[in-house]
Amino acid sequence: MSIPVNGLKDDELLHYAALDPGAAVELARRFVNGSIDPGAEVESMREEIRMIESSLDDKHEQVENLSLFMSQAAEAIRRAMNPETPQGKVKDLLETALNKLER
Repeated sequence: MSIPVNGLKDDELLHYAALDPGAAVELARRFVNGSIDPGAEVESMREEIRMIESSLDDKHEQVENLSLFMSQAAEAIRRAMNPETPQGKVKDLLETALNKLER
């Protein structure tokens, strides 16, 4: 079944052209008649890539922070479980661990 390529927006057509021969023909037709500016489309895609990379960097930073917080929580729990830790300090260490995990 073919995609109704005439109704696709330019950016949709760019994505479907690799999947559907009719979309590739329509894309070529739009390039030839000048209704699609390849330079503008390339710049639009570059901007989209920059936004995705920025989002990826943010997610990577979040993962690193979570890893750090989990490590700190685990260390607090290990210290709390040490039989030589004073009873009053155990509660403080567990609260510290809980605060790290709830971030």
